[in-house]
Amino acid sequence: MIVIRPAEEADAAALATLAAEFTGLPATPEQMWARVQRSHGIEHPLIAEWEGNVVGFASLRLLHYLGEDAPYAEISELFVTLSCRRRGIARALMAQMEAAAQAAGATGLTVLADPHNALALTVYRSAGFEAFAVGLQKWFGAERPYREKAP
Repeated sequence: MIVIRPAEEADAAALATLAAEFTGLPATPEQMWARVQRSHGIEHPLIAEWEGNVVGFASLRLLHYLGEDAPYAEISELFVTLSCRRRGIARALMAQMEAAAQAAGATGLTVLADPHNALALTVYRSAGFEAFAVGLQKWFGAERPYREKAP
């Protein structure tokens, strides 16, 4: 059974492990919890449990902006460990974030995905997401932390 719930401080070690698996960048539990605390009120992190084990996480970013009165809602993180994929966990996380975005008054939900991540794109498209913009990013250093360099 899938359980989706807000992240708690006791989840910091699991979050650090999952984030490192997702990005390839190591983080300590203390670093992860400090990130959660710094983003409080903007990021709304969720934990996914399967059979009592933390197997995924997601975060809904909600913030007000100048474009409209409704808050901007974005899936800023979504990851399920490889061994637990194809069980509906990502969909359950997305459904929870969508419900929270709607409850906050958002008029839509945005997600940014690596254009080379076919699995993520398939999951998002099957959940009703469609392309609407081109994402660009400028890096301030020579290294890109965890994304592949453009061809």
